[in-house]
Amino acid sequence: MGLRMIRAGLAIALVAPAAWPGAAAAAPVSFAHGTIDNRMTATRTNAATGSSFTGSYHAAGDPSAPPPYMRKMVFYAPPGQRFDTSVPERCSATDAELEARGGAACPAGSRIGGGTVEGSFLGFPTKLDVESYNAADAMIMVASSPGLYTVMRGHIAPDQSVEWTSPTCFPSAQPAPCPVDDALQLASTVTVPARTRADGGIVRSYMTTAPSCPKSGHWNATVRLWWADGTTDTVLTPQPCTRPARQRVKHKRR
Repeated sequence: MGLRMIRAGLAIALVAPAAWPGAAAAAPVSFAHGTIDNRMTATRTNAATGSSFTGSYHAAGDPSAPPPYMRKMVFYAPPGQRFDTSVPERCSATDAELEARGGAACPAGSRIGGGTVEGSFLGFPTKLDVESYNAADAMIMVASSPGLYTVMRGHIAPDQSVEWTSPTCFPSAQPAPCPVDDALQLASTVTVPARTRADGGIVRSYMTTAPSCPKSGHWNATVRLWWADGTTDTVLTPQPCTRPARQRVKHKRR
């Protein structure tokens, strides 16, 4: 089997690492099947923010063994946090166009981030570059290897959660399930810088933090992962936030 085919197979195992914001001073969180480092670049309320995500995965109770195949990953927003996919340009390319041309099928202004994905296809390790593009109420991930591109879409729900289904085979024809599992994801990382646009003197942002900061001093962002062995991990990734200073009123002495 050629290296190109191996790389293509792994690309299809791509999971959506950039889908969700984490925290500026957040710490990596370990769970049964790995470790997630999920961060936002802003801690202020109602502020434009970027994000970064790094995940590494292994068997439960054995960091030296591979994880089960990942079926799905969902990123749940802190209450009040929001996306505005009208801020960057939008990529309207079809999956077929993206598979043929990669990111060149999207407007340059629709690129919102990038990173890498690592894994194995039929036991062969590989590492692929990933680019992230903006679409209407969705994110598009494009993994590339020489002459080949693999596409996956994360859908932004009304509650601002982002859901990614993880193909685990090559070839894959979503939404049909994989008949066999042969493409395994081991790690991924993606960074999305803050993005803003001015309209009529009003500045809007692609990602905006929640309008208030709880007394705890952090927002709760959750990542949930579904695995082929029937288990599910729910990972709480606290996001530090800054509470606005209360206005002090000075009273005159009588």
